[in-house]
Formats: sequence, C-alpha cells, structure tokens
Amino acid sequence: MSSATELQKGTCFMHNGEIVRVLRKELVAYGTHSHSKLKIFFQGLSEKGERSINMHHTDKVEIVEIMRKTGQVISKANDKVQIMDNVSYETLNANAPKELFSELNEGDIVTFIEFKGAIEIIGKRQG
Repeated sequence: MSSATELQKGTCFMHNGEIVRVLRKELVAYGTHSHSKLKIFFQGLSEKGERSINMHHTDKVEIVEIMRKTGQVISKANDKVQIMDNVSYETLNANAPKELFSELNEGDIVTFIEFKGAIEIIGKRQG
C-alpha cells in the first residue's frame, strides 16, 4: 500500500472497489491550525467528468498498474463480449458497461484492460 502523497497525475488507484485515474491534486489547508490535506481529482476509466476526494497525506491507497490493449469484437451474447487481442490473437471474454455494450458491433475495435483476471472494455475506438 502506498500513501496518498505518492499519487501523481495519470496514476491509477482503487477507490470504492473501482479503478480510477488521477487527473490532478491540490493541497488544501483546513482548520485554525492550518492542517493540510490533499484534494484528489479523479475519474473512472470509462467515464467522463471528474470527482474529488479529500485525503490525509498518510492515507493508504492501492496503486494499480494497468495496461491498455486493443482488440476486435468477435461476438456479443447476453452481457458478455468476446474479443480477439490484436497483439496475441487470443480470444477473450470481456465485460462492458451497459451503455457501451449496446453500441458495440462485430468487427469494432475496442480498448480493454485486464485486472485481477477480469477483462473490462473501457472504450470503442474510432476509425
């Protein structure tokens, strides 16, 4: 576990069970004794907009190393999407957010991440 001071722009960490990316951080002074805290601005990997949280400098966070990959949609069934990794050509079963799931068609190129054995589609590529 790392401390909140180690979070930098672009760093991914776990917040309430989801992976989020740091957009920026600010130092904020609170109270009569000017205690300082960090205000972390972040967003989920597949969302727009930003959220924020106040943390003490010593709060522990789980920093996550993720690797974005691209793949091609082979098929859709129920709530799963079958994709082919564009580098290794292996076939993978992936999850997709509901709003993205309806937009996906066979042959579409998508961006996905693999984390703790689960594969999550985070976006559809243009082109």
